[in-house]
Amino acid sequence: MIDPSILGDHVVHYSIPAIDQHGTGQIEETESIQSAKFHLRGSEVLISKLNPRKSRVVHVARHDFPVVSSTEFVALQVNPGIDSKFLAYMLQAESTRQTLDAQVQSVTRSHQRVSPEDVTHLNLELPPLDEQRRIADFLDAETARIDQLVGLRSSQLESTGARMLNTLSRAAGDLGGKHGTVKVRHVLQKIEQGWSPQCEDRLTEEGEWGVVKAGCVNGGTFDENQHKALPTSISPELRYRLRVGDLLMSRASGSVELIGSIGVLPEGLPSNLLLCDKIYRLRMDRMRMNPNFVALMLRTHRVREEIKLGISGADGMANNLPTATVTNLPLPDVPLVKQGRIVDELHSQQRATQAAQQLLKSQLSVLAERRQALITAAVTGQFDVTTARRSATSGGTA
Repeated sequence: MIDPSILGDHVVHYSIPAIDQHGTGQIEETESIQSAKFHLRGSEVLISKLNPRKSRVVHVARHDFPVVSSTEFVALQVNPGIDSKFLAYMLQAESTRQTLDAQVQSVTRSHQRVSPEDVTHLNLELPPLDEQRRIADFLDAETARIDQLVGLRSSQLESTGARMLNTLSRAAGDLGGKHGTVKVRHVLQKIEQGWSPQCEDRLTEEGEWGVVKAGCVNGGTFDENQHKALPTSISPELRYRLRVGDLLMSRASGSVELIGSIGVLPEGLPSNLLLCDKIYRLRMDRMRMNPNFVALMLRTHRVREEIKLGISGADGMANNLPTATVTNLPLPDVPLVKQGRIVDELHSQQRATQAAQQLLKSQLSVLAERRQALITAAVTGQFDVTTARRSATSGGTA
C-alpha cells in the first residue's frame, strides 16, 4: 500500500469505472486517489477481479506521473522470458477466458471472482519471445484500428441520444412559453413505490411472477427483460401489479445519471410483473395529463438538472430521489387534446433515433467480436502475423 501524500498532485489511476467507461483499456489522469492501493512501475498486466467472462485486461504503460491501481485488479509483473503486452493479449483470448472461467467456477466461493492464484495457475503455451513481440506489435496496430472505429461509433451513438434530448428540451421550452407550466403535484393523483422481496436472478417462466429491476426504464423506454423471478414460495403483492399505461420513474441507482429515468408500459406486455421499491409509479390525472406526454417532458435538460439537485444521500446506491423533488418538477400545461398530437410527433422522431442507435449498437457488437476473434487467433497461432501484416500493408485481407 502506498502513502498518497508522496504521489504529488496528479496520478495515473487504473480503476474499473475508468476502464469500463472507455471500453478499450484506456485510463485517465486524475487527482482522486482515494481508492488507489497499488503503486505500479509500468509494464505490469492488470486483470480485474470480476467474473472472468466479464473481466478487463489492460497493459500498464509507463507514464510521467506516478501510476496506481485500485485493489479491484490482480497485478502481474512478468518474468524476463515473457513479453508483458503479449501476456495481456493472451489473457484476453477466448480460450484463456474459458479456462479461467472453469477454474474459478470449480472453487466454492460466495462470489465468483478472480484471485491471484487463479491467474498464476493458468497453464499457458507461450511462443518464443521474439514471436511474442511480433504478435503483440501486430495486435497493437490492428486493435488500434478497431478501437478507433469503436470510438467513432460510440461518439455517434452518444450524439444521437443528445440530439433527441435537445429536441425534447426545445419542445418543452416552446410549449411552456406558449401555455405556461404546472408542477407535477398539481396534476398527480398518487405516487407510490413498490416491493422488493428476495428474488431469483433469472427471467420468469410461464405461470411465474416477476419483480422489475431498478433499471427497467433506463433509456426512456420500458424493458420487460429487466426483472427477476419471484420465488414460488412467496405470494405476489397484487397491489403492485404493473399495467399498460403505468408511468414509472427510477428513484434510486448507483449512477446519478440514471436516477429519474422514466418510461410508460406499452401495450402487449405480460401482466405478471410487479413494481419494485426502487421505482416510483406516478398516477396522473388523466383529464389533465397524458402519461406518454409526461414521460417525454420529464426527460428534458431542465428537469434533469432539477432531479440532480434534488437527489439525497451519499454516493452509490444510497442515492435517492425524494418524492418532494418529483412532485415539484415542471410540466408544460398543454391542453390534453393537443398532448396526443405532440406525443405522436415526438414518438416518430424517437423511433428514428432508436433505429439509428440500434444500428450503431449492432456495429459496436460486431467490432467487439472482431477484436476478440483477432486476438484469440493471433495469440493461439491460427495465422502467421508477419504474413497478415504484409497482406494488410498491400491492401489485402488477413
